[in-house]
Amino acid sequence: MSRRLNIVSVCRSLPSPGDPSGGIFVLNRLVAMADGANVRAIQPVPYFPVIKPLPDWARRQERRMVGGLGIDHAPMLYFPGMAKSLDAGLLARSIRAMIVRMHHEQPIDLIDAHFGYPDGVGCVDVAVRLGIPVFITIRGFEKEFVGRPLIGRRMLSAFESATGIVAVSHSLQEFAVRNGVPASKIRVIHNAIDTSIFSFGERSEARARLGVEQQVKLVVSVGHLVPRKRHHVLLEAFARVRDRWPTGQLVIIGARAGGDDYATELRAMVDRLALQGSVRFAGNLPPGEVAAWLRAADVFALATAREGCCNAVLEALAVGTPVVTTDVGDNARFVTDEVNGTLVPVDDPTALAVAIQSCLDGREWDRESIARHLQDQVGNWNDVATRVLDFFHSSVEG
Repeated sequence: MSRRLNIVSVCRSLPSPGDPSGGIFVLNRLVAMADGANVRAIQPVPYFPVIKPLPDWARRQERRMVGGLGIDHAPMLYFPGMAKSLDAGLLARSIRAMIVRMHHEQPIDLIDAHFGYPDGVGCVDVAVRLGIPVFITIRGFEKEFVGRPLIGRRMLSAFESATGIVAVSHSLQEFAVRNGVPASKIRVIHNAIDTSIFSFGERSEARARLGVEQQVKLVVSVGHLVPRKRHHVLLEAFARVRDRWPTGQLVIIGARAGGDDYATELRAMVDRLALQGSVRFAGNLPPGEVAAWLRAADVFALATAREGCCNAVLEALAVGTPVVTTDVGDNARFVTDEVNGTLVPVDDPTALAVAIQSCLDGREWDRESIARHLQDQVGNWNDVATRVLDFFHSSVEG
């Protein structure tokens, strides 16, 4: 039996009091890993004097407990909206002393960094100086960073120096290989879903709970209000759907992110398309409420332009709701035409509208079968943790 590894995991986007649902997929993996390893988590917390002060919860010295996992906070100076090429160095500076102290108290077997930049680059810098193995989990944002001067080169250099790479999708594995990372260094391990929350349930019961009339055609989407999620494409498609079903409703679940300009544009678009009363921006909701809306939906729709392993798609399928989404990331591995949904091209509102209409057009989907098949595909977070720890053990021992 393999010995328990001493792991320090680093991720800026872990859930926080200000965003309890943020990075929940990372938290779920770490909590599950803690059953088979000694896991300590560090959350760098970006701040800038006056403009973005350090939140009160990050000022406290005591470790914060979330889901049974202890999280230490590392204040990280950064420059809002500019100088992103400095973020990795600033992150390394924020965590270095804490990791050195932890390593002296109990030798660290490996550092587990989440996202290629800046977390991965910063962690590689610290790990190499201390002679500690380091793994990077890539989740999709890396595709945006690779083409940026300075940032892209540093990120690819970190991939080269890392002991191993966990890719949450096959499409991200292919991306890494195209950029020079040996395939033997990468392990594809998809995200899982929390089956205690996202599981099959009766649509009528969910609608009664949410106050949605049974006869309403309900489309639900989940994704932060950022341009890459292409909610504007969904709104254009839904306007055509509503021409056919005037009482149809669209609920978009997701927080404003990266400024309010895009969210403002979306609300203006609702007015321009005369969709007032038919579209609801529900904001950021707890996972249990997200699951209820997904169960209540006739169809889940997401017009996203980029994904790795899309958690929202997995969660919709996990409750048994058919999915209409774009053929990006690993969506094609989970969505099969005429079985559990439809795939459409990116930025094609006509194709998206046709696919949504087809799903709504009186077809009876085997929702319980959809949910069961997804859970068979991805397993639970304990399965994911086992695969990750096996990869860590084999790489470190090798």
